[in-house]
Amino acid sequence: MKRSIQLLTTIFLLSIILQSCSSESEETSIAASELEQELALENNGVLKIESATYIFKTTGETAKFLHNNRDFNFIFLNELAYEFPESEKHAIEGLTITNPETEEFMVLSGFEELKNGFVEFDVELSTGQTLSSVLYKPGKANASSNKWHGDPMLEEPSPVIGAMIELSQQAAVQQCRAASEACSNTNGVPTVALTNGKGWFTAIEACSIECHD
Repeated sequence: MKRSIQLLTTIFLLSIILQSCSSESEETSIAASELEQELALENNGVLKIESATYIFKTTGETAKFLHNNRDFNFIFLNELAYEFPESEKHAIEGLTITNPETEEFMVLSGFEELKNGFVEFDVELSTGQTLSSVLYKPGKANASSNKWHGDPMLEEPSPVIGAMIELSQQAAVQQCRAASEACSNTNGVPTVALTNGKGWFTAIEACSIECHD
């Protein structure tokens, strides 16, 4: 009798543990599915920097995810000034992009083509910030059999520049965070519209929120 009670108790406890694990697995799956669904759509490229994933949408917006969760979509309302030196456009050894109005720069170097279609490289910003093992994959529309050997390292205009600016200006973008979270809490998708000054890494002059389904 005691054995029967012990067996039933063990089965009951195991069922609770399995149910708990199943619930956690479902929650993880739901959290990951939004990123996977966005990645399944046609896009103009994907950039991965540490825990952040930037997906450059065909609409011109950039969808930013932290881990598997959408942070927000953003778009720059003004054109971002930059220059690509002609001599470096095709150079796999390194690429320097400069802001002609402020002499700010970003240096992309150490390019390595990976088997999954991504290219890995390091980035140095004129702010002194360095980023290692950044991953970039061109969009389907930009895919080429020559890839990095015959085509320019980055298409022009490149949304990668906007992503680097957004990443470096987290403190400034935070002013839109409350409105962004309010939109997300109503199951909306917030788009942060940014207006940058002449300087890439100095100040965001204004931001506004558009909340859409």
